[in-house]
Formats: sequence, C-alpha cells, structure tokens
Amino acid sequence: MKKTVLITGGNSFIAKHLKPMLLQNYNVKLLSRNPQNSNEYIWDLDDWSMDEAALDDVEYIVHLAGSKLNDGTPLTKERMKLIYDTRIGAADFLREKLKARNQKLIGFVSASAIGYYGFTDSTLEIDENGAKGIGFSADLCEDWEKSADRFKAEQVASHVSKIRVSLALGNNGGIFPMYKEMIKTNPKAAAQDNTDSFAWNHVEDMAGIFDFAVTHNLDGVYNSVAPVPASLQDVFKAISNNTAGTNYNITPYEGKHLVAHKIINAGYQFKYPTIEMTVNNLIVTA
Repeated sequence: MKKTVLITGGNSFIAKHLKPMLLQNYNVKLLSRNPQNSNEYIWDLDDWSMDEAALDDVEYIVHLAGSKLNDGTPLTKERMKLIYDTRIGAADFLREKLKARNQKLIGFVSASAIGYYGFTDSTLEIDENGAKGIGFSADLCEDWEKSADRFKAEQVASHVSKIRVSLALGNNGGIFPMYKEMIKTNPKAAAQDNTDSFAWNHVEDMAGIFDFAVTHNLDGVYNSVAPVPASLQDVFKAISNNTAGTNYNITPYEGKHLVAHKIINAGYQFKYPTIEMTVNNLIVTA
C-alpha cells in the first residue's frame, strides 16, 4: 500500500514538478489556500486554521510554503513577519497539530535557502558547513531549519532533512524566462563582463532532490545547486548560444561557489549538471 505525502505550498513552482515524481510511488495531498481538486485541502495561516483531513494517513510532509522574499515590495516589519509566519510559523503550526493527534511522521522535508550563507569562507568551494551570513535572509534560513529540526527533537518525525534551494531554472516560473527575454531584446548582454557566482539548479533537479529526500529518508541539510558552477555571464552566454546563434565559449567558473557534493554522495544523480545542458533543455522544451 502506498504511503502518503503532504505538500505545503502545493501550487508553487517546485511543487508542480515534484508532484508527478512523488505520484510514481506515493499518494499525494496538497495544502492550499484555494483547493481545486479532491486531493487538495484548505489551510489559512491568517487565522491559523486548516482542514485536518489533510493530515489523515500522512507519513511524510514536504514543506514548500512561504511568501516570496523578493516580491518587489519593501521589506517592512509586516512583510518580514509574513515571511516568517509562512515558513517557520507554518511548520510550528503543523507540528502542534500532529502532536495533538499523536501522529508520527516518517519524514519531514523542509525547504530552506542558500540565503543562509555569508560566502565569507576562505575556500572557493562552500559546502553545507559554510559560514552563516549576517542579516535577515541568513537569520530566516537558520530559524527555518530550526523549526524543521523540532520535528525530530520532539519525536514527531523520525527523519528531518533541510534542502537549501538556489534559483530554480525552468520555463514556467522563476527567473529563466526573464533572462531569455533579456538576451532576445539585447543580445549584447551576453558579452558583458559579469562573473558573479550564480547558484542555480534545473527545476527538475530541484524537485528531484526533494523527491530523493523523501524516498531515501534523508537526514540533515543539503545544498540544492547544480554540481558544475557557473557565473551569471555563463548563463547569458548559454542562452545566446541556443537562441541567437552566437557561439560564446563557456569556461569553467573558478570563483567562490556552493557545492553539491553531499547530495551526490547520498546517491542523487543530476539530470542537468551543467548550465549548457540546462539551458539547451529549456530552450528545446519551451
């Protein structure tokens, strides 16, 4: 009999790619503000309410809910509270509901973010032990992960994993369509010198790591970044190579960057390890 996974943020960019992966081996339920289908259940974090039928038979939760950090509006105290409530508050809310039901999970898999890092390490390659940054994003990620760890500390879940997400590249969301339009309207942008580190992952690999965390009962924190680093200039070059016909050489990035060694050592195999493979796939399937 299939086990059941509950996804928060069930209509998010990553969740839309994760659902078909999980459905190969699990029953899937979604928590949503506006449920549309029989497997979707309402919750409202404004008044901290939910349809508790969503929790029936659930043995895994993938926590993807969270108001956008960078939505173009000022980062006011009210906005910061909303960002915290939809991540940390939502996790605490679910944990208390499970405790009240005396319900135990096999696994709780929570999103986190690479905003945790300060990129101040002396090494070029920064793994999951990299130094924490200073400021709202870093503090948010730290508290986000602590809220996940409480599931294990309070014996609500046997396994807890935290996935530090980078920018997810895909055609139907995220930043890639904007970059593609930028190169279309201004091809010279691909030739501009921009060697800033660009932490990214194909959305299929981003979702694949969450699926892998569930199916392999992972514990601990994992970077969700592509294994071959790239600069922002490399991203623009790859798009130009696939759309404008210009053949730019993409050289190995040698700056400070995050690495995915830990998730690879756990057994995850990337479908799109390089920026060239990722962009080619997205251009072809657009």
